[in-house]
Amino acid sequence: MVAIHPVVLFSILDHYLRRTDAQQRVIGTLLGTRSEDGALIDVRNAFAVLHSETDEQVAVDMDYHRAMYELSQRVSPKEFIVGWCVITVSHV
Repeated sequence: MVAIHPVVLFSILDHYLRRTDAQQRVIGTLLGTRSEDGALIDVRNAFAVLHSETDEQVAVDMDYHRAMYELSQRVSPKEFIVGWCVITVSHV
């Protein structure tokens, strides 16, 4: 089972709404904890992942990602990366 805290959803939505018109997608890192038996993943936080993309590839800014993760570890050392989110913008 996965539990997602509201702040995570707000963080993802904020990142999506702040994207430039040229961005085709937004990417985020999900942080949280896992129960001792592994039955529950508790997603508690998220941060945007800077990236660039072409028609052929998406390149994540790993230095930025590492720095953001290290900062989050200072605040919440028990949280670790539990996943990523990718939202692709579709033009209707």
